[in-house]
Amino acid sequence: MRVQIYLGSVLLEFNRWAKERLPTFRVSEWADRSAAAGFDGIELWENHYARTDPAERAALQTAQLPVTIFNSYVTLRADGETARQRVAAFVCALRAPAVKFNVGADPETLASELRTAREWAAGMPGVRLLCECHPGTALEDAAAAAAALADYPEIGVIVHPFSRADLPGWLRHLGPKIRHAHVQVVDAQQRRRRLCDQPTLARERLAMLREGGFSGSLTIEFTAGVGAAPENREALFAAACDDLAFLRENGFGSTGGIP
Repeated sequence: MRVQIYLGSVLLEFNRWAKERLPTFRVSEWADRSAAAGFDGIELWENHYARTDPAERAALQTAQLPVTIFNSYVTLRADGETARQRVAAFVCALRAPAVKFNVGADPETLASELRTAREWAAGMPGVRLLCECHPGTALEDAAAAAAALADYPEIGVIVHPFSRADLPGWLRHLGPKIRHAHVQVVDAQQRRRRLCDQPTLARERLAMLREGGFSGSLTIEFTAGVGAAPENREALFAAACDDLAFLRENGFGSTGGIP
C-alpha cells in the first residue's frame, strides 16, 4: 500500500505569517518538480489560489501534480457564509478531494460550528472535510474531539504526530477518524528541523502511527529553514525532499507502507 505524501505549498511561502499574507511565488511553477521528486499531491495554502491571477488558477487546475487538500482558514461563524461559498467554489474548480478547516477557540460555539461545517460540506459533494485539531482551538483535547465529532462521519481529523506529546491518546480516542497528518519536527530551541536531524524522535512517532492503525495521508507542512531568515526557497524544497525520502525509507513507501 502506497502512503500518499503531499507537499504543503505554505512551506515554500515566505509570507505565510505576514499580516497581508500575499503570495510570493506561483505554486504551478513548482508542480512538475514536486511530482518528479516523488510527491503525490499538493496541500494548497488558500491564498495561493484565492489571491492569485486567472492564469495561475487555470494552471493549478490542470497541473501535473494535483491539489489534493485545499488548506482553508475560512471561519465557521455566521458572518462567514460568503467566504465559505467562495472556498467551496475554489475546491470544486480544483477538484480537490479534501479541504482542511479549523474551529474556533470557544467551546460554547463548537456545536454550531460543526453543524455549519456539515452544511458547508453539502455544497462540495464528494469532498472530505479535514479538521485540524490545533492547539488553541476547542478541539485541542483528544477526548473532547472524539466526543464532539462522534456524530460527524463526514469530518476527518488532522494530527501533528511529531509535535504532540499525547499522540497515543489521539490514536486511541479517534482511531480511523484520523485521516491525515501534518509533518514538522522542532528541536529544543523550537527551530524547525528535517526528520533526519531528529531520527530517534521521528522513527518513534512513525512507529506510533503504524501501531495505532493510521492509514491516512501526510503533508510535509514545515521543515528546516522555515521561519529562519533569510529563507531560501530552493533550500526549503531540498529539505522537504529530504523529509519525503526519510518517510519513504522508514516504511511509508510504495512497498510495505502502513497496513
